[in-house]
Amino acid sequence: MSMPKIDSHIALVITDQETNAQIKSLGVGLLELRADLFKKLEPAYVKAQVQRRKQLKIPLLLTLRNQKEEGAVKICSDELKWHIIITCLPFVDMVDIELRSPLLKQVVILAHKLKVKVVISSHYFQSMPADLDAVLKQAVSAKADIVKIAAKAQTFDDVLTMLSFTRRWSRQHALITMSLGPLGTISRLVFPMAGSLYTYTFLNKPTAAGQVDVKTLKAHLKFYHILA
Repeated sequence: MSMPKIDSHIALVITDQETNAQIKSLGVGLLELRADLFKKLEPAYVKAQVQRRKQLKIPLLLTLRNQKEEGAVKICSDELKWHIIITCLPFVDMVDIELRSPLLKQVVILAHKLKVKVVISSHYFQSMPADLDAVLKQAVSAKADIVKIAAKAQTFDDVLTMLSFTRRWSRQHALITMSLGPLGTISRLVFPMAGSLYTYTFLNKPTAAGQVDVKTLKAHLKFYHILA
């Protein structure tokens, strides 16, 4: 059996439900472990899931949303979130922390001490932020290795604004950008061409508005010659 072609642009969002066999054949470049979607939010359980995924030898991004404004499904305390992060951080390649999180500074310090890259993310589920440049500068000042901005597109002009922003700044900073919602679906395909490092997708169930399932996304990326 031939090895699947690796698409370094694709970040597959997973929980604790998918099997390693399902994931292995997909040829994705990054696995985002959405710990807040796991059936249990216990540090030892989350660590066990991380270690299970390490067997796949695909870079791992640990994400634990714990506030509604971050897109969390389950709400947990910052204390529990911190405990999970310090337990799992030595076993992942990247960690995602929200720009507005009270834990931001301590997560950045610990991650960099462990040589784990930090994705500082900002989510806007209702509309575009007033000043994308200001959001970027805040995240860079907080020592982000990668800046992630996801914002709801209410018009197609919003998609074009995010596209232009990505194209302009990705030459200077590592960026992940996406437009959320039905109008933003095209961003999953186009933004990697403009410099966004990853486009997020799913296997069984979407975790954000506008996500396209992994098989459809890969087919489209291949058709438009974006496949790495």
